[in-house]
Amino acid sequence: MYRHTPDPGVDTGESTDADQAGTTVPEHHAARAVTTAPFEELAPALPNEMAGLRRKLLHWLGELTLDPDSKHDITLATYEALANVAAHAYPSGHGWARLQAVHEGDAVTVTVSDTGCGISATRPRQAGLRTSGGRGLLLIDKVTDQADVDSTGQGTTVTMTWRPAALRHGNPA
Repeated sequence: MYRHTPDPGVDTGESTDADQAGTTVPEHHAARAVTTAPFEELAPALPNEMAGLRRKLLHWLGELTLDPDSKHDITLATYEALANVAAHAYPSGHGWARLQAVHEGDAVTVTVSDTGCGISATRPRQAGLRTSGGRGLLLIDKVTDQADVDSTGQGTTVTMTWRPAALRHGNPA
């Protein structure tokens, strides 16, 4: 598994139990066969760190039999979710972004999560005409086969799934 964890003593906003600090594959993934080692990284929610996570994910995707368009869509949507963490999750200070990815069967699922302030329930999920932002979630919806956003005052989790044709029935890219 690809994994980066912060130095000991760094507050990530997560449980202090060693077995709860993101060191295991989520339970719902453990029972399924994984054809490629899962990917997991934890990094400070800063723009340059998010760009680094995007590069590491692209390297992991290189191990999969994917067409260039699928790789592009996955990295684009993932970076939008990561950029949202850096820009919005921690308005009063720095926090952490967690990036996880798994290839199971004919699907690639990427999860971006934080322990920040969450997304306002009143915020519309469409781009505004006179804003410089507001398009990230809309873009994610357009380039994924499925996207789910779970947001509370304790953080946000964006789960994105793709089912590229190259992963179906062993078809080569």
